[in-house]
Amino acid sequence: MQVERIDLQGEFDTKIFNSLEELRLMLCTYHSWDWEGVDDNDNDIDIFTLTLDEICDYGEWDYKIINK
Repeated sequence: MQVERIDLQGEFDTKIFNSLEELRLMLCTYHSWDWEGVDDNDNDIDIFTLTLDEICDYGEWDYKIINK
């Protein structure tokens, strides 16, 4: 499977990843410096526990599966 990363802010070119998980991990790593997520009890949320859709929403990214 190949996945195309889409930057909804237009700052980065599209990039191809070999899996959804590879894309998720890259986005979590990229945003780890600005992440300040907490749950309802004010406990820190590890950015690496976010789903791909959650990290995409956080960072204004999208993706498209280009082949399986």
